[in-house]
Amino acid sequence: MGKSRIIINLIAGIVCFILFAAGMLYADQIALLTLVGIIGLTGYLYFIYKIIFSSYH
Repeated sequence: MGKSRIIINLIAGIVCFILFAAGMLYADQIALLTLVGIIGLTGYLYFIYKIIFSSYH
């Protein structure tokens, strides 16, 4: 995986983590943000997984 691809995955992971954090902070005010938090956490884990395992290939 190229260096630019790793940077894109890292940026996407950070965005997903911000979605997760916002979803968990404000989930008690807006119920839909619970779903946003779950999607954000899943996306964060996916992109970090891609970064870690791309270094093995």
